[in-house]
Amino acid sequence: MSDNQPKVITSRQARAQINHFGRSLILYIIFLTVLRYGTGFLFSLFPEVAATFDQDYLILSALIITTILTAVIAFGISSKALSLDIRDYLKWPKGLTAGTMVSLSCIGIGVYMLAVSVSTLFYYFVPTANADYSFLGLFTTWPNIVKNVLYFVYLVFVKAVFEEYMFRGVIQRQLGHYGRYFGVLGSALLYALSQPSLARAFSSFLIGWFLSLVTLKYHSIRPVILIHMALSLFTWLMDIIPGSLIWLAIVLIFAVYIVAAFSLISQKISTGMVRWGATEGKLWKILLTSWTTIVVILLFALNVWLSFRA
Repeated sequence: MSDNQPKVITSRQARAQINHFGRSLILYIIFLTVLRYGTGFLFSLFPEVAATFDQDYLILSALIITTILTAVIAFGISSKALSLDIRDYLKWPKGLTAGTMVSLSCIGIGVYMLAVSVSTLFYYFVPTANADYSFLGLFTTWPNIVKNVLYFVYLVFVKAVFEEYMFRGVIQRQLGHYGRYFGVLGSALLYALSQPSLARAFSSFLIGWFLSLVTLKYHSIRPVILIHMALSLFTWLMDIIPGSLIWLAIVLIFAVYIVAAFSLISQKISTGMVRWGATEGKLWKILLTSWTTIVVILLFALNVWLSFRA
């Protein structure tokens, strides 16, 4: 058989491959769950630590360190075991211009804002805590400035770079071996299941679907890293803009939607890349019955339950 021909594997072998990155994903979700809900308990057990160190510094540092280490070490081991050469996915796509990147970023921001607008309706019916950590204090003291900078580094750089490596670079690429659009929807689903609440899962699934489509189109995670950074930067700006400058937030939102709409109407961004990703039910059965996926679903259910109680 030629090396260029697709290799046929059994369902058991496919589950084993899924479980390679699934174990790393479980580790990542557990780290985030502990940081979301367990820090208060840990500080109560070790009050001397809470009295000695600023809790915000500890949490932000832990978020940055655990995200980087999980991506580099755990997912690095998974990609090596799966023989995934991620270096191919780090190359800049030929022909991708700065103008196209601006258009894609605006479309991504628009998709995310629409998804968040819809998902916020959920909070009106079910009281849910915002489990994600964020530090958006006033820039009035040096400790607050440092914390805001740390949070900015985590949100805009660390989270964007390493989550795209994990979900689009490793997970989507591996699932894409079974079916290109199965990889798109499968990685988007797992990205949603890593979130702390139902509302966040809904918006994350939609933006994850969009980012996966862009990854598939350009066969690279470089564009989606930049889109993720632009999205995080935009949401961070919306959070820190003071009420007296609300007009600036409105102008930015309108500008994003105008650029996104113009890009779609002028067909600067091809809508041909938008597919539902429907594939054989057998592939979904393999993914959803893999033991690591079952654990991920249970961890998501735990996060949702904790978000109701927080």
